[in-house]
Amino acid sequence: MASGYEKINLIKNKLKNPMTVTQLALALGCGTRTVFRHLDVVQKENCGLRKYKSEGETFYVIQPDEKVNFNQNIVKQLDKIKKTMAANSAPEIKTIKLLDKVISLLETTDPNEFKPEAISTDPDYVLDYGPFCDDKLQDALVNRVLKSIHSGTAIRIHYRHSTDHSSVAEETKEVFPVKVIMRMDTLYLVAGEVDDKGNQVFKNYLFEQIDSVTETNHASPKFAFDEKTHYKYAFGKYTGRDKVEDVSLEIRTKWLQTQFERSHFNPPISKRFDRNKNMIVDLKLRITPDFESWLMGVTNDVRILKPASLKEKIKQKLKNALSDMDA
Repeated sequence: MASGYEKINLIKNKLKNPMTVTQLALALGCGTRTVFRHLDVVQKENCGLRKYKSEGETFYVIQPDEKVNFNQNIVKQLDKIKKTMAANSAPEIKTIKLLDKVISLLETTDPNEFKPEAISTDPDYVLDYGPFCDDKLQDALVNRVLKSIHSGTAIRIHYRHSTDHSSVAEETKEVFPVKVIMRMDTLYLVAGEVDDKGNQVFKNYLFEQIDSVTETNHASPKFAFDEKTHYKYAFGKYTGRDKVEDVSLEIRTKWLQTQFERSHFNPPISKRFDRNKNMIVDLKLRITPDFESWLMGVTNDVRILKPASLKEKIKQKLKNALSDMDA
């Protein structure tokens, strides 16, 4: 059975060409309600999902080209400016003509002109769909890294170490790029290495700390990488080898219950409802700083059922925070 990741990637690949919900349902072998749920996930990625009507049917397509994606609001604003200008004034007539030319260049209304390729449909650009993920960053560095992944070559990066307490503040190093992953609003380059025992290991590099990327002609080894396994037992940004714990939470508010319904965990979470219609969520997680910070931010909406040690830790953190505020 295909995972959530695979289903979303599959529907995005199908949407390189305009398709109706019915056509998508037939192509994916599922119901139309499932298609609408998938479309809702794709829409939240801001990857360029568009819909239009033709011959009485609604078509969906991924069209992420910047000129088409984001210029419609600009066109509307330019039209408003044009309407405020006097058509009997020579300088303003000149400006109106210039605005018309700009609007013509920016305007795209024909769905057939949609650019079919999108960076977010690239199989090496992974939107992790971890808890509350959002896609925000696409730039030249990303494209350069993806190009090297596709060609199977190493890259040279200039990297700034900020919080790893390394004796090396910054360095230029050659790495083997494997994937680009958006996780919890943060974009990572995942690079592979082969250790002394011949094992494949993977390291995360923050794109915001990569100052430059240089392509090389050095061939990269073949790596067996799975993004779900990479983030197994992870809640947010951090991966690691800490102890895995059984965590149970009582989710009291509808908005947060919806977040858990839409989010993807590995391993999958277990959800049930108590007699008061509160959602009980059972997770297997590493207790990381980002998970603790998230719990502190939603203390009015969540009750920690287990482990007791986590509950006491969050209580102490909240007491310390209140003490600091009163100081």
